[in-house]
Amino acid sequence: MFVRVLPYCSRCSWLVVLGIGLGMFAPSAGAQEKSLGDLTNVNLTDLNLTGGQSEGSATESRTAQDVGIKRVVILYSHRQMSPINKQWHTGIVDGIKQVYRGPIDIEAEYMDVVLQEDKEFFNEWSKVLELKYKKYPPDVVIPVFFPAYTFALVNRDKFFPDCPMVFCGVPKAFAESQIFRRNITGVGGQLDNRPSVEVIQKVLPGTKKLLVLSGKSRLDVWLSSIAINQIKIAFPEIELQKLEGLTPSEAASEMVRAGPDAAGLMLSFELDNHGNRMNTTEFLNELRNEATVPIFGCYDTILGQGILGGALLSPLEFGNTTGLLVGRVLNGESADEIPKDYNHSHTIAFDDEVMRKFGISESRLPAGSRVINRKPSLWNQYGRYLGTGLAALLVQSAIIVSLLLNRAKRIAAQKEAQSLAGRILSAGEEERRYLARELHDDVSQRLAAVSIETGTLENRMNESSEIKDSLGKLKRNLIGICNDLHRMSRHMHPSVLDDFGLSEALRSECSDLSQRWGIPIELHCSKRFPEIPKPVALCLYRVAQESLWNAIRHSGSSKISIELKSDAEFVYMDVSDDGRGFEPSTIQKTRRLGFASMNERIRLVGGTIKTKSAPEQGVTISVVAPIPDASTP
Repeated sequence: MFVRVLPYCSRCSWLVVLGIGLGMFAPSAGAQEKSLGDLTNVNLTDLNLTGGQSEGSATESRTAQDVGIKRVVILYSHRQMSPINKQWHTGIVDGIKQVYRGPIDIEAEYMDVVLQEDKEFFNEWSKVLELKYKKYPPDVVIPVFFPAYTFALVNRDKFFPDCPMVFCGVPKAFAESQIFRRNITGVGGQLDNRPSVEVIQKVLPGTKKLLVLSGKSRLDVWLSSIAINQIKIAFPEIELQKLEGLTPSEAASEMVRAGPDAAGLMLSFELDNHGNRMNTTEFLNELRNEATVPIFGCYDTILGQGILGGALLSPLEFGNTTGLLVGRVLNGESADEIPKDYNHSHTIAFDDEVMRKFGISESRLPAGSRVINRKPSLWNQYGRYLGTGLAALLVQSAIIVSLLLNRAKRIAAQKEAQSLAGRILSAGEEERRYLARELHDDVSQRLAAVSIETGTLENRMNESSEIKDSLGKLKRNLIGICNDLHRMSRHMHPSVLDDFGLSEALRSECSDLSQRWGIPIELHCSKRFPEIPKPVALCLYRVAQESLWNAIRHSGSSKISIELKSDAEFVYMDVSDDGRGFEPSTIQKTRRLGFASMNERIRLVGGTIKTKSAPEQGVTISVVAPIPDASTP
């Protein structure tokens, strides 16, 4: 590529530039590809030539002419596989397709004229192109870079007579010197290395020495001399050192000697001092791991190949603009009426990977700089997922907080309900105790007094008196009522529970119910059953009482048993019968009041109650109640 000529280059004779162009190659030469070789013994009647590589055969071209397909020939100054060639070619083809919509046949000739000095080589090339395109001339010729352009100008009348020409990547000074030639337009620009040196001073303000890296070919040396003369005039404070034709390892050694206040400027590389051909990209790829100073460049083809960055021109952009002009010519415009385009500016760009290697932060870069190979931050890589996760976490947290608040409210409501249920049961027990005491101490006593008085009247009457019989009957009824009231009083609140404890209260209840209903009820209790707190004793007594009444009324059992035992921490009570039993799930569905009352009583003392039953297998109600510690209020 042409990489910015000195301002004073415009004063040079175009003849000098023409001579250089005929024998020299572009700054970024192609990868190792088979060269033209000696064309002296080539049969020029054979169109399958090794000198130029074509993207379309002669037969295809003839067919194209027959059907009106436009034919475009691109002349490249250097070998086929050059990275810069790829950029130029991609840009040209894309630009043509943006403007011209018809069928097209694009052929490329890779002349490899960089290191050639033999005039016979160029003569034979002329013969090849003349033979190949004389019968089927192209509609547009595109010479890329000024070596190909000068070759095309010298030989135009031989093989491209009257064919429109659109040059690409030609220095403005040289292109303007050929303004008298007709049917030509194209794309070019100034060769100027100063913007990249200005970038070096901004990014590395302590730079005192600049290492100018280039190859040893005549074109490499010529471009290097232009750049050094230019920098000496514009930046006299910078010490310059030419590193021409050095191998990558030799260049790395010179960088070590240069010290930490040095920087490198990569121009072009085609040939080293040992005669080895190597393009600029290959040179940088070998040097990048050994380089001890940052290297800057002048065109973006080598960005990402080991340079830190610089003020870079884009061959792709030059190619695209050239393709746009070619499309206009194919659409029928005259090349002379299409203005030449020299308005291509550089872009300041950097390689983040190399920046990290030399510890250069992005804050030191000029404003608006483009950075490639930027290592994505954790947020850039996973920001979307982190944001989504954070949002989900916040939503979940809000839900959890809401659930916790609701749970707290529910627990408070449950505690309030439990407290209310406890108070209701306690109030019921107090009411039972009051009624039992009233029935026992008042009503029962008064009825006993009436019964005694009735007996006294009975004794005073004659034996044959009818009134005596009536009084006797009344006395017996009163005695029965007294007994019933006494039994009711004991059922409502057994005083024996307060006086003698749980075991005796249960024994009395079992004996009374057994006598009344004629069903054997057995109580199995240890002889030395410990005294337990009254709330727990009352709870167990009520559960046993409800269980016995349920067994008597519903089970149809022939025997009922109660087993009561305890240890240091718990009281265990089992009430069993051998009746018809039931399906436990039916109790859950019917929600009987007796079972609900038993569950609530046991819950209030912190115990558990389980019901085991099956049809025709009786019922067993098992209760476990903790014994509160003596210190518990």
